[in-house]
Amino acid sequence: MLIGRRAAVAVALLIGFATSSMTTVPKVKADSGPVPPPTYQAGDYAQGNALSILPAGENGLVNAAQALAFEANGTRPPASDDQLAKYANLLYAPNNLDDSQLGNYYNDESFGVPPGDVTRVETPSSSVPVNIYRDTHDVPHIYSSTLAGAGFGIGYAQAEDRLFFMDVLRHYGQGTLSGFLGPSCTWERMDHDQLLTAPYTQAQAQAQLDAMPQEFGAKGQRLLDLLQAYSAGVNAFINAATTDPSLLPADYAAPAAPPAPWQPTDSIYVAAVIGGILGKGGGNEVGNAALLQYLQGHLGAVAGKAAFADFKEQNDPDAPTAITDRSFPYEIPGPVDPATTAIPDSASLTGGPTDTTPNCDLSPPSVPGLNAAQALLRLPHDLSNALVVDAAHSAGGHPIAVFGPQVGYFAPQVLALEDVHAPGYQAEGASIPGTGLVELGRGVDFAWSATSAGSDIVDQRLELVCNPNGGAPQPEGTSYLFNGQCLPMQKETFTEVGVPKAGGQGAPAVINHTIYLTRHGVVQGWTTAQGKPVAVVDQRSTFNHELDSGIGFLDWADPAVTHDATSWLAGASEIYYTFNWLYVDTRDIAEFTSGLDPIRPSNVDPNLPTWGTGNAEWQGWLPPDGHAHEINPPSGLLVSWNQKPAPGFSASDATYSYGPLYRSMTLVEELHHQLAVHGGKLTRANVVSAMQVGAAADFDGRELVPELASYLHGAALPPTDSAMLSQLESWAAGGALRRRAKHGDTQYADAAAVAIMDELEPRLIRAFFDPIFAAGGVGSYAGADDSYRVVPMEWVNTPNNDGGRLGSAYDDSGWAGHELRLLRELQHKPVGQPFSPGVSAAVCGPQGMNDCQTKVINALNDTYTAMVAANGGSTNVAAWTNDTATHTAGQGMPAFDDIGFQAVGLVGQPNIDWQNRPTFQQVVMFPTGRVAALTAAAPRAPAPAAVGHLATTGPPRDAASTGMLLVLAAAALLAFRRRARL
Repeated sequence: MLIGRRAAVAVALLIGFATSSMTTVPKVKADSGPVPPPTYQAGDYAQGNALSILPAGENGLVNAAQALAFEANGTRPPASDDQLAKYANLLYAPNNLDDSQLGNYYNDESFGVPPGDVTRVETPSSSVPVNIYRDTHDVPHIYSSTLAGAGFGIGYAQAEDRLFFMDVLRHYGQGTLSGFLGPSCTWERMDHDQLLTAPYTQAQAQAQLDAMPQEFGAKGQRLLDLLQAYSAGVNAFINAATTDPSLLPADYAAPAAPPAPWQPTDSIYVAAVIGGILGKGGGNEVGNAALLQYLQGHLGAVAGKAAFADFKEQNDPDAPTAITDRSFPYEIPGPVDPATTAIPDSASLTGGPTDTTPNCDLSPPSVPGLNAAQALLRLPHDLSNALVVDAAHSAGGHPIAVFGPQVGYFAPQVLALEDVHAPGYQAEGASIPGTGLVELGRGVDFAWSATSAGSDIVDQRLELVCNPNGGAPQPEGTSYLFNGQCLPMQKETFTEVGVPKAGGQGAPAVINHTIYLTRHGVVQGWTTAQGKPVAVVDQRSTFNHELDSGIGFLDWADPAVTHDATSWLAGASEIYYTFNWLYVDTRDIAEFTSGLDPIRPSNVDPNLPTWGTGNAEWQGWLPPDGHAHEINPPSGLLVSWNQKPAPGFSASDATYSYGPLYRSMTLVEELHHQLAVHGGKLTRANVVSAMQVGAAADFDGRELVPELASYLHGAALPPTDSAMLSQLESWAAGGALRRRAKHGDTQYADAAAVAIMDELEPRLIRAFFDPIFAAGGVGSYAGADDSYRVVPMEWVNTPNNDGGRLGSAYDDSGWAGHELRLLRELQHKPVGQPFSPGVSAAVCGPQGMNDCQTKVINALNDTYTAMVAANGGSTNVAAWTNDTATHTAGQGMPAFDDIGFQAVGLVGQPNIDWQNRPTFQQVVMFPTGRVAALTAAAPRAPAPAAVGHLATTGPPRDAASTGMLLVLAAAALLAFRRRARL
């Protein structure tokens, strides 16, 4: 996040609605016709086999009366928590779960509304042909006879459900939280940090909107038309809320100001927050340089460089990948020219975020505003998972998908649900508030979702500071050298006035944020390199192109454009933020890793800073064929949980976890288990069961304990150590689940093993790697050590998330991978990327690997001592229920792990048992589809998709389909050429 853990994930989701400055009611064609009714399952090829869930519920409107009722007796508004129990209870679903029981844990995601389930009908405008039909879960089903009418209805419904959160997002994106919520040190820091990511003036944001038709032609204009209508719909609700108190969120009592009209540029700012944070990867080159310098100082120049490569794991051949049968080489440099690499003398920067204004802490932050900000800062580090099974392995003969974004738990949720039907738009699913488009969901006969990819679309460059008048440059000079010319930096000053709110003190605070930009990007601060002053700049490929990805989402919602896996891939290639996209229809499954991925010179080290002087410039963009992608893989499975997308596709400079272990392995193992149990044919419920076992698994315990036990086999262990190891082995044999035996139990079913593993794992890491990294400092949380300060990755991301309670866990599995690799090497087992000699000689102690067994046994002994202390002096290993962290926190292990809902406003939700699964999740199968209805679905051999020329798989299409593919191919070619001009 901008402060604390910033996601590199999501979800996705990005883009949004934006337009010119028009906020009036959109023009409606005279022949628009009547608004169609919400006929249940009309045009819906899922035939009831599409389900979804969004805890705690869709309704996010809390008016003043409802806020008072919640404060008085805990009563929550209707439909704000009606999906919570279904979601939470899946953890304890029966082992023999079948499709008929899925309705106990998911809601129907069919198009339309069943007869009798319409709870209210909203007609937000007398002049716009749109109706909003709310169902029993308060999900808006938006029907219009025009696309503009649908956009208007989406804006109205999304404002009704998430207006305050949308307001926080747009002010966050503008860098004006202090002006919105009142002066506060917290807001000032967040404002400045966001401006270091996307410092857009109103004119610059408007320029992005105006450029859409020029960049994307008719598609860009169509998006603008839709987004203009969206803005008008938002304002229609704001106007209604100013006259009807029951529609105004009570959260606005704290800012003491009604919501301002929604400007089209506001969606740019929302996209800048979501896409500029979650939809990116890379940008850690300066930190990497500091680690390299540390390792070279500790191990020597040659050994230190090799050690950096060992722990960076840019292309470990043992790394689990989503695509397993094809290689997609990316960021694999040739011989590096040292002249392109710019190593700063210090990673500490000056002139970055300004000091906060005097007495900024006199005004207490507004409660709803603080809640919303904390929610944004606690998005999970890596997002989402997907299990997709092909037709050959499906009991119904059609592919199955269980997938969704893992975006944390908030009240109301970050995502909003919607079902939209209009000419050229047929989609249902989840949308980021303030954007409006269905970014994850389903179409008429296909569905899609995403996981965070983190591909390298951000580089840090060192701009060599120069003096335009000659002479020595200033330490924080604002001119820089490029291609031999001394160029001035662009200076932007963003001013906001923070007026103290109720309970605040002092006069209004005038806050100025000064930002400098170069041709490469935003200046983060100044330092020196080779003794010369330099400015550190973040160069992001999607900078100033926040809305472009909306083209891909709009294509997916249009049945005439997206009609099979190949046309869906074309839409995925138009999304510039970096995500792994997964797809399923009645015949095919597919994957595409999106991103506007720069092509770097082959003589550049992609993990270290480069000079901004002109000798290391980007050379265009990776073409779609170069992105990891596939249709119908030979394995029949596509599983993604943020792991490496494909062999050869390098980890970004900010990713340290693409080693031999990744949490996606649990899902793959459980799918293979389900296939073995069910004769190679799976139902939707079987795939859900595989996902849910993975959701309850302690990944480190599951994957490391067997290797640790193998390594210690035959060693002379004290009885206490043997007792602990026995608990761990028994637990791992059952899947290493962190789950109560039944709902309501006070402890985990394997409480002792869970606590032992949490206590032991950090001690094992220290036993192995302290001799290399401890000198750089050790971080801690809740009385337990949890990280080496010089490596940008915590040891174990446990369910508690250092107090974040985010649900998502075990996403940074790099240290577990290092342990596994070392344990295998110690037993002389083969590994794809052995540790270099310098590391092998330094681990464990003075004797290198020869000291490891002694250090491991010492770690076990120390664990036993700590566990006795944490459990009140008890030496009964099997009866333990606490470790150091839970004892320090004064909580039992399950409560310590529980998922906590962050209140985005005034009304929260109760904690639920931990489970590591998507927040919004779909379970889908399409028994038929448009293509299948026209042609016999003959068996087809798996085949990769060549996105660049839109190669097809399977039987020939009819002439009309072939013509459409040719049109799409031409559009794709234009898009690829357009990339070269960006």
